Amino acid sequence: MAQPEARLRARCAMLLKSHLAPPCWFSSFEHGRKHAGTPQQRAAEWTRLQAQGVKAGIGDMLILAPGFALWLELKAGANKQSDAQVAMQQAMTALGHGYAIVRSVEQLVDVLEAHGIPLHAGARVAALRHDGMLAVPVARKPARTAKPRADKPTPKQRAAMSRLRAKGVVI
Repeated sequence: MAQPEARLRARCAMLLKSHLAPPCWFSSFEHGRKHAGTPQQRAAEWTRLQAQGVKAGIGDMLILAPGFALWLELKAGANKQSDAQVAMQQAMTALGHGYAIVRSVEQLVDVLEAHGIPLHAGARVAALRHDGMLAVPVARKPARTAKPRADKPTPKQRAAMSRLRAKGVVI
């Protein structure tokens, strides 16, 4: 999970799991991630998702409170909204739902408070801790190196060993 927005999403989810007060509910969405494979395979995957009703620009998180939905778009660093995300924001606000761009866990707390979504006590302190963890660089796994192994003998070497064994020399 080295991607900055994926790390932010995980930290926001941790805060919401521990501090979002009932009866509120939340979920994360990861439609926009870059799928592995060739460009043709990625295009085929996106076509499959679109056929199932997945739309470009959908928010990263949805928080539901009684009578209100709040969509969150998580952005790391200076990343900006895509055109599809701007269209999503306009559609949600036109429907009377909330929409916010969140760049830190503390900002998530600010947004939730601004929209009147209840949090358990200590949410701001927890948010600061989560943001502190986001500031710590991710430890990268060391590159895998091939295990040293004995080289396989060439056909000439195998023939030579065969002759030595035939003469009674043990190898």
